[in-house]
Amino acid sequence: MHITIEHHNDQFNVNLSSKEGSEAFLSIKGCRIVDGQKGQFVSYPARKKDDGKWWNHVWAGDKFNAAVISKFNESKPKPAPRQAPPAATQGSGFDDVPDDDIPFITASPWFDMTASKQRRMARYDF
Repeated sequence: MHITIEHHNDQFNVNLSSKEGSEAFLSIKGCRIVDGQKGQFVSYPARKKDDGKWWNHVWAGDKFNAAVISKFNESKPKPAPRQAPPAATQGSGFDDVPDDDIPFITASPWFDMTASKQRRMARYDF
């Protein structure tokens, strides 16, 4: 039996297949590893009943749970190393933009100081 783990944020799926590379014949979705008083354990999907008790959808033996925890720890994604922000450079950051490429450089004072209705009405001759 081959166990594979698929990580999804804080949960993971356990897939069981007959051999490595073959299609999974059983998938358990929505599992989590919980740190309890007696150490880590696998928390399988469960539903809370009306009386307040939890109904487990999956039950597994200790050996299987140990194998799942081992595979989980082996396949756990490593956090990306944090990189320092780039060093501050002199200038405004727009030094490589040519002046003729800036759209507002050709704006006229008439356009800025007149209302849009007045500009629209200027198109028509009465």
